[in-house]
Amino acid sequence: MVYNRQHSYLVRLGASNWNNWRKDHPNEIPILEEANLNLLDLSGLNLRGANLKGANLFGTDFIDADLSGADLRQADLTAADLSQANLTGVDLREARLIRTQALAANFQQVRFTGACLEDWNIDSDTNLDGVMCDYVYLKSKYITERKLYLLQERRPYTGNFELGEFSKLFQKVLEPVDLVFRNGIDWQAFLVSFQELQVESSEHQLSIQSLENKNSGVLVIKLNVPNDANKAEIEQSFKHKYRLAIQNIEEQSTDSLEQLALYRQQSADIIEIVQVMASRSRC
Repeated sequence: MVYNRQHSYLVRLGASNWNNWRKDHPNEIPILEEANLNLLDLSGLNLRGANLKGANLFGTDFIDADLSGADLRQADLTAADLSQANLTGVDLREARLIRTQALAANFQQVRFTGACLEDWNIDSDTNLDGVMCDYVYLKSKYITERKLYLLQERRPYTGNFELGEFSKLFQKVLEPVDLVFRNGIDWQAFLVSFQELQVESSEHQLSIQSLENKNSGVLVIKLNVPNDANKAEIEQSFKHKYRLAIQNIEEQSTDSLEQLALYRQQSADIIEIVQVMASRSRC
Protein backbone atom coordinates (compact mmCIF):
# COMPACT_ATOMS: atom_id res chain seq x y z
CA MET A 1 0.00 0.00 0.00
CA VAL A 2 1.23 3.52 -0.79
CA TYR A 3 0.10 6.83 0.62
CA ASN A 4 -3.09 8.55 -0.46
CA ARG A 5 -2.10 11.69 -2.41
CA GLN A 6 -5.12 13.63 -1.14
CA HIS A 7 -4.27 12.78 2.45
CA SER A 8 -0.62 13.72 1.89
CA TYR A 9 -1.73 17.09 0.53
CA LEU A 10 -4.31 17.81 3.23
CA VAL A 11 -1.97 17.01 6.11
CA ARG A 12 0.34 19.81 4.93
CA LEU A 13 -2.39 22.46 5.30
CA GLY A 14 -2.07 22.70 9.07
CA ALA A 15 -4.03 21.57 12.10
CA SER A 16 -7.20 23.60 11.51
CA ASN A 17 -7.80 22.42 7.93
CA TRP A 18 -6.78 18.84 8.59
CA ASN A 19 -8.78 18.46 11.80
CA ASN A 20 -11.89 19.93 10.13
CA TRP A 21 -11.49 17.44 7.29
CA ARG A 22 -11.30 14.59 9.78
CA LYS A 23 -14.50 15.77 11.46
CA ASP A 24 -16.23 15.73 8.08
CA HIS A 25 -14.84 12.26 7.25
CA PRO A 26 -14.89 10.41 10.60
CA ASN A 27 -14.79 6.95 9.02
CA GLU A 28 -11.92 7.59 6.61
CA ILE A 29 -8.55 6.26 7.76
CA PRO A 30 -5.62 8.52 6.77
CA ILE A 31 -3.32 6.52 4.49
CA LEU A 32 0.16 8.04 4.73
CA GLU A 33 2.23 4.88 4.38
CA GLU A 34 5.77 5.66 3.18
CA ALA A 35 4.83 9.34 2.73
CA ASN A 36 7.60 11.93 2.93
CA LEU A 37 6.46 14.27 5.71
CA ASN A 38 9.87 15.28 7.02
CA LEU A 39 10.33 18.66 8.73
CA LEU A 40 6.59 19.46 8.61
CA ASP A 41 4.69 21.19 11.41
CA LEU A 42 2.03 18.62 12.31
CA SER A 43 1.55 19.88 15.86
CA GLY A 44 -1.97 19.49 17.19
CA LEU A 45 -3.12 17.27 14.31
CA ASN A 46 -5.70 14.54 14.77
CA LEU A 47 -3.90 11.52 13.34
CA ARG A 48 -5.81 8.89 15.30
CA GLY A 49 -5.57 5.51 13.64
CA ALA A 50 -3.51 6.84 10.73
CA ASN A 51 -1.40 4.50 8.63
CA LEU A 52 2.10 6.01 8.79
CA LYS A 53 4.00 2.77 8.28
CA GLY A 54 7.47 3.42 6.87
CA ALA A 55 6.83 7.18 6.62
CA ASN A 56 9.71 9.66 6.54
CA LEU A 57 9.05 11.80 9.61
CA PHE A 58 12.56 13.16 10.09
CA GLY A 59 12.41 16.36 12.17
CA THR A 60 8.62 16.48 12.04
CA ASP A 61 6.82 18.46 14.77
CA PHE A 62 4.12 16.36 16.44
CA ILE A 63 3.79 18.44 19.63
CA ASP A 64 0.30 17.96 21.12
CA ALA A 65 -0.72 15.75 18.18
CA ASP A 66 -3.13 12.84 18.64
CA LEU A 67 -1.50 9.74 17.16
CA SER A 68 -3.40 7.22 19.26
CA GLY A 69 -3.83 3.89 17.55
CA ALA A 70 -1.65 4.90 14.59
CA ASP A 71 0.55 2.46 12.68
CA LEU A 72 4.12 3.77 12.81
CA ARG A 73 5.94 0.53 12.13
CA GLN A 74 9.33 1.11 10.49
CA ALA A 75 8.72 4.88 10.43
CA ASP A 76 11.72 7.22 10.64
CA LEU A 77 11.11 9.58 13.56
CA THR A 78 14.72 10.75 13.79
CA ALA A 79 14.88 14.22 15.42
CA ALA A 80 11.08 14.40 15.46
CA ASP A 81 9.30 16.09 18.37
CA LEU A 82 6.62 13.99 20.06
CA SER A 83 6.46 16.11 23.20
CA GLN A 84 3.01 16.08 24.84
CA ALA A 85 1.67 13.94 21.99
CA ASN A 86 -0.88 11.18 22.59
CA LEU A 87 0.56 7.92 21.27
CA THR A 88 -1.69 5.54 23.19
CA GLY A 89 -1.80 2.15 21.52
CA VAL A 90 0.57 3.15 18.71
CA ASP A 91 2.56 0.45 16.89
CA LEU A 92 6.21 1.57 16.82
CA ARG A 93 7.79 -1.78 16.04
CA GLU A 94 11.08 -1.37 14.15
CA ALA A 95 10.67 2.42 14.10
CA ARG A 96 13.64 4.77 14.47
CA LEU A 97 13.35 7.23 17.35
CA ILE A 98 16.91 8.53 17.08
CA ARG A 99 17.32 11.83 18.99
CA THR A 100 13.54 12.03 19.19
CA GLN A 101 12.08 14.47 21.73
CA ALA A 102 9.32 12.82 23.75
CA LEU A 103 8.88 14.96 26.87
CA ALA A 104 5.50 14.35 28.53
CA ALA A 105 4.49 12.07 25.64
CA ASN A 106 1.90 9.37 26.32
CA PHE A 107 3.22 5.96 25.24
CA GLN A 108 0.64 3.86 27.07
CA GLN A 109 0.16 0.39 25.53
CA VAL A 110 2.67 1.16 22.75
CA ARG A 111 4.50 -1.63 20.92
CA PHE A 112 8.23 -0.90 20.83
CA THR A 113 9.77 -4.23 19.80
CA GLY A 114 12.74 -3.74 17.46
CA ALA A 115 12.68 0.07 17.70
CA CYS A 116 15.89 2.10 17.89
CA LEU A 117 15.86 4.56 20.80
CA GLU A 118 19.29 6.10 20.30
CA ASP A 119 19.61 9.31 22.36
CA TRP A 120 15.84 9.81 22.59
CA ASN A 121 14.80 12.36 25.21
CA ILE A 122 12.08 11.54 27.74
CA ASP A 123 11.32 12.88 31.20
CA SER A 124 9.38 12.02 34.34
CA ASP A 125 6.12 13.04 32.64
CA THR A 126 6.63 10.60 29.76
CA ASN A 127 4.08 7.80 30.25
CA LEU A 128 5.43 4.30 29.56
CA ASP A 129 2.68 2.37 31.34
CA GLY A 130 1.75 -0.92 29.75
CA VAL A 131 4.41 -0.77 27.03
CA MET A 132 4.68 -4.03 25.07
CA CYS A 133 8.26 -4.71 24.05
CA ASP A 134 10.50 -7.74 23.60
CA TYR A 135 13.71 -5.84 22.82
CA VAL A 136 15.03 -2.49 21.53
CA TYR A 137 18.28 -1.07 20.18
CA LEU A 138 20.20 1.88 21.64
CA LYS A 139 22.62 2.59 18.78
CA SER A 140 22.56 2.64 14.99
CA LYS A 141 25.02 3.04 12.14
CA TYR A 142 24.04 4.04 8.62
CA ILE A 143 25.62 1.87 5.92
CA THR A 144 25.88 4.13 2.88
CA GLU A 145 26.64 1.38 0.38
CA ARG A 146 23.56 -0.61 1.37
CA LYS A 147 21.40 2.41 2.23
CA LEU A 148 20.24 0.94 5.50
CA TYR A 149 20.76 1.25 9.25
CA LEU A 150 22.74 -1.33 11.20
CA LEU A 151 21.13 -1.53 14.64
CA GLN A 152 23.41 -2.08 17.63
CA GLU A 153 23.38 -2.27 21.44
CA ARG A 154 20.39 -4.59 21.82
CA ARG A 155 18.53 -4.48 25.14
CA PRO A 156 18.24 -6.91 26.73
CA TYR A 157 21.46 -8.42 25.43
CA THR A 158 19.82 -11.82 25.11
CA GLY A 159 16.25 -13.01 25.43
CA ASN A 160 13.33 -10.64 25.81
CA PHE A 161 12.08 -8.12 28.36
CA GLU A 162 9.84 -9.48 31.07
CA LEU A 163 6.51 -7.73 31.58
CA GLY A 164 7.17 -4.21 32.93
CA GLU A 165 10.97 -4.35 32.49
CA PHE A 166 11.01 -1.86 29.62
CA SER A 167 9.29 0.82 31.70
CA LYS A 168 11.62 0.22 34.65
CA LEU A 169 14.67 0.56 32.40
CA PHE A 170 13.66 3.77 30.65
CA GLN A 171 11.28 5.64 32.94
CA LYS A 172 13.03 8.68 34.35
CA VAL A 173 11.97 10.21 37.64
CA LEU A 174 13.16 13.81 37.82
CA GLU A 175 12.57 16.39 40.51
CA PRO A 176 13.67 20.02 40.35
CA VAL A 177 16.27 21.71 42.52
CA ASP A 178 15.48 25.40 42.98
CA LEU A 179 18.40 27.82 42.75
CA VAL A 180 17.17 31.11 44.25
CA PHE A 181 18.86 34.44 43.43
CA ARG A 182 17.51 37.30 45.58
CA ASN A 183 20.00 40.05 44.76
CA GLY A 184 20.41 39.66 41.03
CA ILE A 185 22.50 37.12 39.17
CA ASP A 186 25.85 37.17 37.44
CA TRP A 187 25.08 35.18 34.28
CA GLN A 188 28.70 34.58 33.40
CA ALA A 189 29.36 33.14 36.84
CA PHE A 190 26.17 31.09 36.61
CA LEU A 191 27.10 29.46 33.30
CA VAL A 192 30.63 28.63 34.49
CA SER A 193 29.27 27.17 37.75
CA PHE A 194 26.53 25.16 36.05
CA GLN A 195 28.91 23.67 33.49
CA GLU A 196 31.32 22.67 36.27
CA LEU A 197 28.40 21.12 38.18
CA GLN A 198 27.37 19.12 35.10
CA VAL A 199 30.88 17.70 34.81
CA GLU A 200 31.02 16.93 38.52
CA SER A 201 27.59 15.25 38.46
CA SER A 202 27.85 13.68 35.01
CA GLU A 203 26.08 10.51 36.13
CA HIS A 204 22.93 12.54 36.89
CA GLN A 205 22.58 14.38 33.54
CA LEU A 206 21.55 17.72 35.05
CA SER A 207 19.57 20.12 32.87
CA ILE A 208 17.83 23.48 33.24
CA GLN A 209 14.06 23.09 33.49
CA SER A 210 12.96 26.72 33.68
CA LEU A 211 13.71 30.31 34.66
CA GLU A 212 11.09 32.07 36.78
CA ASN A 213 11.01 35.74 37.76
CA LYS A 214 9.26 36.12 41.11
CA ASN A 215 8.14 39.23 42.99
CA SER A 216 10.69 41.72 44.33
CA GLY A 217 13.27 40.79 41.70
CA VAL A 218 13.79 37.22 42.90
CA LEU A 219 14.92 34.81 40.16
CA VAL A 220 14.43 31.04 40.49
CA ILE A 221 16.26 28.66 38.17
CA LYS A 222 14.96 25.08 38.34
CA LEU A 223 17.35 22.23 37.57
CA ASN A 224 16.13 18.79 36.54
CA VAL A 225 17.69 16.26 38.91
CA PRO A 226 17.04 12.49 39.15
CA ASN A 227 14.96 11.45 42.13
CA ASP A 228 17.77 9.38 43.63
CA ALA A 229 20.32 12.22 43.57
CA ASN A 230 21.36 14.11 46.71
CA LYS A 231 19.61 17.41 46.00
CA ALA A 232 20.99 19.26 49.02
CA GLU A 233 24.53 18.29 48.04
CA ILE A 234 23.98 19.44 44.46
CA GLU A 235 22.57 22.78 45.63
CA GLN A 236 25.46 23.38 48.05
CA SER A 237 28.03 22.42 45.42
CA PHE A 238 26.53 24.89 42.95
CA LYS A 239 26.48 27.73 45.49
CA HIS A 240 30.14 27.12 46.32
CA LYS A 241 31.13 27.11 42.65
CA TYR A 242 29.04 30.23 42.00
CA ARG A 243 30.76 32.18 44.80
CA LEU A 244 34.19 31.18 43.51
CA ALA A 245 33.23 32.15 39.95
CA ILE A 246 32.08 35.61 41.09
CA GLN A 247 35.31 36.15 43.01
CA ASN A 248 37.33 35.15 39.97
CA ILE A 249 35.39 37.54 37.71
CA GLU A 250 35.76 40.41 40.18
CA GLU A 251 39.51 39.88 40.42
CA GLN A 252 39.87 40.01 36.64
CA SER A 253 37.51 42.91 35.98
CA THR A 254 38.45 46.57 35.48
CA ASP A 255 36.39 49.75 35.48
CA SER A 256 37.20 50.76 31.90
CA LEU A 257 34.18 51.51 29.71
CA GLU A 258 35.45 49.10 27.07
CA GLN A 259 35.65 46.25 29.57
CA LEU A 260 32.20 47.04 30.98
CA ALA A 261 30.64 47.11 27.50
CA LEU A 262 32.25 43.77 26.63
CA TYR A 263 31.08 42.22 29.90
CA ARG A 264 27.50 43.41 29.37
CA GLN A 265 27.47 41.94 25.85
CA GLN A 266 28.84 38.63 27.13
CA SER A 267 26.19 38.57 29.85
CA ALA A 268 23.42 39.20 27.31
CA ASP A 269 24.74 36.35 25.15
CA ILE A 270 24.88 34.02 28.15
CA ILE A 271 21.28 34.85 29.15
CA GLU A 272 20.19 33.77 25.67
CA ILE A 273 22.24 30.56 25.95
CA VAL A 274 20.64 29.69 29.30
CA GLN A 275 17.15 30.36 27.94
CA VAL A 276 17.83 28.05 24.99
CA MET A 277 19.10 25.36 27.37
CA ALA A 278 15.88 25.63 29.38
CA SER A 279 13.66 25.49 26.29
CA ARG A 280 15.49 22.41 24.98
CA SER A 281 14.92 20.56 28.25
CA ARG A 282 11.17 21.18 27.91
CA CYS A 283 10.79 20.54 24.17
